[in-house]
Amino acid sequence: MILLSGQQTRPATTKQMTDTLRDRNKQVARDAVLDAAERLLCSSDTADFSMRALAAEAGVGFTTPFNHFGNKTAIIRAISARLIERMAARFQTKTKPDGLIDRTFLLADVAVELVLKQPEVHRAVIGSLGVASSTPSAVMPQSQSLWSLVLEGKTSELARDAKPVANQLPEQLALAFRGCLSFWVAGEIGDEQLCGTVRRAVSLVLLGLVSPKHRVRLLTQLAEG
Repeated sequence: MILLSGQQTRPATTKQMTDTLRDRNKQVARDAVLDAAERLLCSSDTADFSMRALAAEAGVGFTTPFNHFGNKTAIIRAISARLIERMAARFQTKTKPDGLIDRTFLLADVAVELVLKQPEVHRAVIGSLGVASSTPSAVMPQSQSLWSLVLEGKTSELARDAKPVANQLPEQLALAFRGCLSFWVAGEIGDEQLCGTVRRAVSLVLLGLVSPKHRVRLLTQLAEG
């Protein structure tokens, strides 16, 4: 904050300090529940857990998970949202190249690395997200927000007539990534194949938008597998 001459900062009020502490405690409790859910998903043969077991694993009262999330579906969705947030945060810590293609490949690599860090957990979470629910999830906008990070004005590699539709790229990249994950969850794509599969999928999305000289690069990479 820049202060003008004679101005002084106002100390936080008791209410502001109380609200901040309450928010911090709330986040700590939420994270404890989500961490416990991930441990249970990882250790369970059925990739499932009861809310009572969850509360015990988290070291909180039985009603705490309900108070913070409402139900098990919301907890699974919160784990998914946290994973996407971690992908974005990890991507932001990397030294990012200037080109759109390389930025997309970097995010693809980061995303796959985090998914495979806890494959049992993420198979269960992603698989659960595919089940119909009366309340739609927010995975699509969250995923679009993640893949929008590769764009951020980096349109020099796009064909001139593709630039007006560049805003659709994050959605298509999100769809391609989710498609790869769906087949991975089903066991049709192995852990060791996932990164290459995602790279090829996003390459095909980019192929329709980049300029001719960059198409050659993508086609060469696709041909090499």
